[in-house]
Amino acid sequence: MTRFRLLLLGICSLFLFPMTTQAWNDAGHMTIARIAWDFLSTDERASINSILRQHPHLESLLRQGQPEGVPAEEWVFLRSAVWADYVRPPKSFPREEIANHPLHKYHRGNWHYINFAYEPRTAKSGMPEKPLPEETNLLKQLDLTMRILNRETKEDPGRISGLTDEQNRAVRMTWLFHLLGDLHQPLHTIALIEPQSFPDPPHSDQGGNKLAIRASETAMPKNLHWLWDEMFSTESQFQQICHNAERLTHDPALRPDQLPELGQNLTFEAWAAESYEGAITHAYQNGQLKRVLWDDLNQGRIRDTDVPTLEASAWKTSREYAQRRVLVAGHRLAEKLREIAKK
Repeated sequence: MTRFRLLLLGICSLFLFPMTTQAWNDAGHMTIARIAWDFLSTDERASINSILRQHPHLESLLRQGQPEGVPAEEWVFLRSAVWADYVRPPKSFPREEIANHPLHKYHRGNWHYINFAYEPRTAKSGMPEKPLPEETNLLKQLDLTMRILNRETKEDPGRISGLTDEQNRAVRMTWLFHLLGDLHQPLHTIALIEPQSFPDPPHSDQGGNKLAIRASETAMPKNLHWLWDEMFSTESQFQQICHNAERLTHDPALRPDQLPELGQNLTFEAWAAESYEGAITHAYQNGQLKRVLWDDLNQGRIRDTDVPTLEASAWKTSREYAQRRVLVAGHRLAEKLREIAKK
């Protein structure tokens, strides 16, 4: 491998690893929000936006980049879904400065995921009862977020000092948008446990972040998690977001009566179980995915041509599954927002 190639991979890794808990990308998260927007009534949208107007980053982040001709309320609604990634500090940012930074102090890395163990050789049916140990996690934060938004409690250990109750409620609203999307990205619910490849506990491949993969023979290597962040789409312009949302909601194969999970699985835990099973089937290919370590590629121990590629059929079914997850997340976000709007 040439020095240039190694340098390029090293640079890529600098951008990659700060995003190890990012789910979907702007396109995925904003499409989920757009689907929810379409399912809400005018009054319900107004109720949610009345909460978001109290957000401390309303002007600096949520209204930023508003396209010409797009109503501010609609743009703020969509941008709320990616706020949690906008406050993420770069890897190079001094850790001791995060707590006092006007944006980065809002970052909560371990809120974005929950790791349920997957051991291919001893895998049992269904998601394990308990996740791997973590101080807090995606499911805990979604539960607390809904309680705060429904005015069942004001107690919030993650609250930023100095925020009013209504400002904190607005911050929690943007967390709801984002975390509900995270929950539907399969690799945010699972950790591949394989001591031979990953001897260091506790989270093994870290939801695919430590595995290298290529989408095709001509594609650059990415880690498996990154590939799934982009599995739905990489186009995040407003018109493309609207087009994606409309395409999914008008697809006859994706009508609500074709999505039995909408009526059968009604809890955050059940949605996590869907993603867990989807990760096994599609991301890890029922344990048959050829596993190559990203660190081996990054350190030059293997060539990029040694990184396995997805078969065309696997790529197709994975894309279709990602589209289904985005649509289902949009339905469910609308349901939760409708519940909040009634309060």
